[in-house]
Amino acid sequence: MKKERIFWIVLLVLTLAIPALADFYRPYVSTRTYYYTSLLKTGQTTQYNSKEDDGYWEKGYAKSYTVHTTGNYAGTTNITLNGKTHALSNNCVTDNRTGLMWARYVPDGDIGPDGDGKLYWIDDTNDEDIFDLSDQANAGSLGGHTDWRVPNIIELESLMKHEGSSPLIDTTTFPSTPGAHHWSSTTKATGTTNAIVLLFHLGETAVATKTTGKYCCRLVRGG
Repeated sequence: MKKERIFWIVLLVLTLAIPALADFYRPYVSTRTYYYTSLLKTGQTTQYNSKEDDGYWEKGYAKSYTVHTTGNYAGTTNITLNGKTHALSNNCVTDNRTGLMWARYVPDGDIGPDGDGKLYWIDDTNDEDIFDLSDQANAGSLGGHTDWRVPNIIELESLMKHEGSSPLIDTTTFPSTPGAHHWSSTTKATGTTNAIVLLFHLGETAVATKTTGKYCCRLVRGG
């Protein structure tokens, strides 16, 4: 009789415990969107010199974008630097591989020392630099967001294609992109008065002096 009672007690405990344990160990189902962490294709599809080069292998994930043009992404946001104002489009682009969101357009007029949208990396005198640009974008909630920043060189390079004509970027996704130098937020390791720029017309990087170079800047958020 005692053994039978113990049996039923143990059975009752297991009946109550097993569902609880199942819930505890059940895989967590997340509603978040996850992005690829592998490297992207360069965009080169031509094989050169009959060698097993980049164009032969075409390794990596193909670039994939979503363009946002409605709701908060319609219209423009005023960017005012040193008394000059540029109406920057609120259109944005999500990179479906990296999860980064990009401003679809770069300032191409009105602001900057020469009124062509090109800015210094740093300008403590007249506040016409790329960090003032991101500050203005955040103050005006460009595309409905307030966490815009200047991309680092790795992020910026993810937009470049390594085959085709200038500008070496997806011009359907990023129309009106100047085939010119674009600032990154990355400082040159061996010369900190310089920062790294990406040349969308040549498909390469270079360095420029922070206080004298005047170049384009495309803002990014996320990451």
